[in-house]
Amino acid sequence: MATSRWRLLLALLSVTLFASGTTLAAPSDKPPFYRVQWQGKSAYLLGSIHIGRADFYPMPAQVEAAFTKSKGLVVEIDMNKVDSRALLQKYGGANSAQGLDWQSRDKQTVATMSQYCEGKASLCQSIQAFAPWLQAAQFNLLRYNGLGFSTDYGVDMQLLSRGGKPVYELETAESQFQLLASFDSQIQWAMVREAIDASDAELLSLVDAWRSGNETVLDTLMQEQLGGDGNTLMLDKILWQRNKVMAEGMIKLMGSETASEPLFVVVGAGHVVGDKSVVQLLKQQGATVTACWQTRCD
Repeated sequence: MATSRWRLLLALLSVTLFASGTTLAAPSDKPPFYRVQWQGKSAYLLGSIHIGRADFYPMPAQVEAAFTKSKGLVVEIDMNKVDSRALLQKYGGANSAQGLDWQSRDKQTVATMSQYCEGKASLCQSIQAFAPWLQAAQFNLLRYNGLGFSTDYGVDMQLLSRGGKPVYELETAESQFQLLASFDSQIQWAMVREAIDASDAELLSLVDAWRSGNETVLDTLMQEQLGGDGNTLMLDKILWQRNKVMAEGMIKLMGSETASEPLFVVVGAGHVVGDKSVVQLLKQQGATVTACWQTRCD
């Protein structure tokens, strides 16, 4: 299955910008969910998805109960505090010197976009000043919107909207924007092509894997698609380096005297699966991590 790299970023990882198919009732969902215990402190860790629908909520009873009794919410970034306009001005422009403007597109990208834009001329004209990674984000968002999904129903946004708890961040918004803008023109234009060419079935398969908690499938998507061509650059930058930041951030918060426990931590599902995941890194730090669908974590 040819799975778009950008689609993985949008749906399963924690890069946050802005139906049909097999679905389950939300109470029957089993997204990746763990309890973390470290030096007498505890936290819950939920692998999230950054798009969703109203029928995703309420989440399964065990997840909702853990969130209710938690004393703080930990997210990658708190989108309520992000100055998106300033960051887009800094990192989202089509820089011609870097081959990121429309005139620099390769023949394959021109052909793909020309066909796509025949019925969407106004849309394509409106994004010409964007860097390719940002164009890809817009295309993917529109694709998911057409299938009935919205970032408004992403897990992190829903939990942030509930309020009533202190919010802690594991990353900064600028670090995420800077990361996306760091990829060269070849990778960024490939993101655009993949965003356009992906089938609806592929888009939906990611959602189904998350809702069913199929960690083997999620890990396969990460390993084979982000690094399937033998180039581990995206795996390293998008996944492995940031997994270290997240795991270290969780340990720091759990050891802090100012952050009450238990904490409820939400990170993109792609970060909690695999042998270099946040889960494995926490274990290496001496934490006990329990898979809550195998052993209840009430």
